[in-house]
Amino acid sequence: MSEKLDMANEPHRIGNTAMQEMAKMDIPPMPPFYQVWFSYLEKKNYDLSHEIEQRVSSQKPVDEYFLKDMHEKYFEITQSTKKVEHFAVDMLEEVYFLNKLATTFGSSAKEFREDLSGLSQKVDESNDRAPETKEVLSSLVGAAQKAIEQNSRLEENLTRALAQISSLQESIGKVVSDANTDPLTKLNNRHYFDTVAPKLLAATHAENKPICFVVADIDHFRQFNDKWGHQVGDQVLRLVAHVLRENAKSQDLYARYGGNEFVLALPNKTLSDAAEFADALRISIGKRKLVNKTTNDNLGRMTMSFGVVESQNSESPEELIRAADAAMNKAKEQGRDCVAS
Repeated sequence: MSEKLDMANEPHRIGNTAMQEMAKMDIPPMPPFYQVWFSYLEKKNYDLSHEIEQRVSSQKPVDEYFLKDMHEKYFEITQSTKKVEHFAVDMLEEVYFLNKLATTFGSSAKEFREDLSGLSQKVDESNDRAPETKEVLSSLVGAAQKAIEQNSRLEENLTRALAQISSLQESIGKVVSDANTDPLTKLNNRHYFDTVAPKLLAATHAENKPICFVVADIDHFRQFNDKWGHQVGDQVLRLVAHVLRENAKSQDLYARYGGNEFVLALPNKTLSDAAEFADALRISIGKRKLVNKTTNDNLGRMTMSFGVVESQNSESPEELIRAADAAMNKAKEQGRDCVAS
């Protein structure tokens, strides 16, 4: 199978799906809720996905209150970002409330003007020639009309404010996402893996279930990169990321750890399960025929070496990664393109 990867449409597809699912669940399309649901469908944040799936399986409501809590919990990286984001949320809610209030007032003012106009017409029909009565009614109708016009301008300003604050919040969310994402492959980065792995390890141990760590490395990547250039090397890295996304489960944690090295944490898998999974990845990658997207040159195929270890309930993520890396080096020594433990 020839691979000419273009992942640009993937975020668009996830975004459309997120909006559709939120509409079905009657979730307001507020930026924080959209950000949470997009991340859930993207399956890059293990803790977030796991918590939402547990919520759904327990048949508890996935409503705006729950999503607000999820957003506060998972989309903050610094105290400064936290404060700014909370400020944006508060402002958004305040402007949203004022906008609803303005809409209600506008409706009431229109009804009041219509009532006055009707009363004025009745006065004319009754031939009431008291100039004071007509003057008062005319003045009230004019005041009501001015109130409606001013309220309309207020609603326009509030609508613009809502859009601006929503844009600000989306920008903040992007800062958070970028801090946890490898810009080339769009996988989780090392910072994110190192942050989440201890939580995943502790949670799996608490449930007395197995968990394995895997380190994978592209064979002869430097030679490959030197021969074909860095753009082709980038294409190869994106291909590996694509295969990981295709095969990993929502509970799995995976990231580009640096250079041409990838790392995975596989909860609920024994050593044999993880080795089988790694071998399936190895075979899938080996079947991909690489084609230079610029020149259409056939670049052949690439291989990867994998190291797999199972946690024994006492190691830290760092220790498990070191052990998996040692196993991966063992696979290199055995001829590459294989899985070692």
